[in-house]
Amino acid sequence: MFQKNDSHAQEQLFSPVKELPAGAREKLENHWSTHFYEHVFTQIDEDKFGVLYHEGYSRPNKPVNELVSLEIIKHLMDLSDEELEYAYLFDFRVRNALGKEALGDNICQKTFTNFRRRLMEFEEETGRDLLHEVFEDHRAYLMDEFDIDGSTQRMDSTYIEANIKQLSRVDLIAKVLHNFLTDLPAEIGEELPAGMDRFADVENLSLSYQLEPDEVSSTIDTLIEHTAWLVDRFEDKPEYASLESFAHLERVLDEQCYRITELESDDTDEDDDDDEEQSNPGDGSPGWKPLREFESIEAEKQHESTTDDGSSELETSNDRVGLKEPDEVGSGSLQHPHDDEATYREKDEEDFFGYKANVAETCDGDNPFRVITAVRADTNNTPDGELLEDDVPELPNETGLEDLLVDGGYADHDVEALCEEYGITQHFSGIPGEQPAEDKISLADAEWERNRMVACPAGHEPFDQRYLPESGRYSGKMDKSLCSNCPLEENCFVQEKVQYYAYGFYERRLEVAQRRKRLSDPEEELLQLRAGAESLVHEVYHQDREKTKFTGKIKVKNASVAKAIGTNLKRASRFLESEAQAKKSVG
Repeated sequence: MFQKNDSHAQEQLFSPVKELPAGAREKLENHWSTHFYEHVFTQIDEDKFGVLYHEGYSRPNKPVNELVSLEIIKHLMDLSDEELEYAYLFDFRVRNALGKEALGDNICQKTFTNFRRRLMEFEEETGRDLLHEVFEDHRAYLMDEFDIDGSTQRMDSTYIEANIKQLSRVDLIAKVLHNFLTDLPAEIGEELPAGMDRFADVENLSLSYQLEPDEVSSTIDTLIEHTAWLVDRFEDKPEYASLESFAHLERVLDEQCYRITELESDDTDEDDDDDEEQSNPGDGSPGWKPLREFESIEAEKQHESTTDDGSSELETSNDRVGLKEPDEVGSGSLQHPHDDEATYREKDEEDFFGYKANVAETCDGDNPFRVITAVRADTNNTPDGELLEDDVPELPNETGLEDLLVDGGYADHDVEALCEEYGITQHFSGIPGEQPAEDKISLADAEWERNRMVACPAGHEPFDQRYLPESGRYSGKMDKSLCSNCPLEENCFVQEKVQYYAYGFYERRLEVAQRRKRLSDPEEELLQLRAGAESLVHEVYHQDREKTKFTGKIKVKNASVAKAIGTNLKRASRFLESEAQAKKSVG
């Protein structure tokens, strides 16, 4: 049953706080925990979380404002759940942040996990992110309370390494196969074809360290044949097909392998009436013979015999699956069954496994402190432009955003059009792609009014020009007598035709050219503010560790939101402390 918590508003007559000496009480008044209580805890709208609880009569919930605050404090102080439990019980800083003046109440770690689970399930069911709504409310409160100007902001993204071991291909398939085999009931596992049970043994989960180079290929072939065999035999049996380990088995087969369809018909029995009998695990029927029984490399060499054409039996075995080439496997493929939402990304010849976070903050120098205005998290193969797109409709209305400082990774035609629609001017600190030749005249050197060229770089207007909004195509014709005698002709963007000079290009090329010109403008002072975005990323994500403690996109995202709220509180607290010190010095 949902019940609001307002007990913190009732001041106690006797408490350890009231027994503190004047000096200690003054320090407590300017401590971050007091600022947390005043500017975070009391601003949490508990009513939003009522949907997580049963409406009927039951035991009242643990106060929501306490649970949300503890989630923020967990990341603010970098605590485990066990440490957070003891901090709630015995750490007066945490007690003070929750408006508690004394000890006396209890909490257990399961309360934290149950609350996070309800948040995650509610978001999956409804798409509504309650923790992000707390972040938005807190952002609005801080900007109003401290008169923060949000018209100029900077944004950057960073990779969040998943808390998983990087697996080789052979180890990934072996791990997934092992998980499903261990999930099968003992009686089914005992009746599986000979050799397959080897992969239920944990000793074979690091095959890449056990195999000789010439053994890897044949072992992978065996693994994927067992994988295909298990998928075929259990996909129509709900009690097994509903297992997470079976979903991983199917995913690996789809992402890492391809089916040899021309051989699949060879296994079809002409008598369809016997299909159901042959599909029962362990019945000894021919339909349950594996594609290739696993044997050690030594045994395979001993049993290998030569056919009439000189090829071995292993080479002519009736395989039904083949392994894709590495460059055919997508970046969104399964990296580790422990975290099946983590993806792969390569940047600057470095491999990344996990997620990506996107954050923005105010950067006007007249503000008392910087406020994080946006935080998103997704898989690390998500383009920066997509992460920005989610915040475009909200930031101008909620924060007053007008000028956004980003790097070239956010360049996206559709997102730029959306920013323009909402009145956001993007300022890019870099442009991806090949740089044009220095002596080549840029399209930006011409004078443009909307979609018309008013004057070319030499000052002449085309005698005929067109713009097609459907395709974004520009074209035009220049007087031949003007261009043929022009000193800029050799490096100009026009091309000589029989009766005139002509140009043609798409709108995107003009946009990039104009952007490059702005970058080279020494008066573009806004771009100098962009450099601080890297310190923002470091402050929020990389002070403690490179890897996240959490698995799954929603959990990683919720951790990012809690970190952003905690970072905003730390910044506000530092400002309030400095203000108090200044007043004390003046006094």
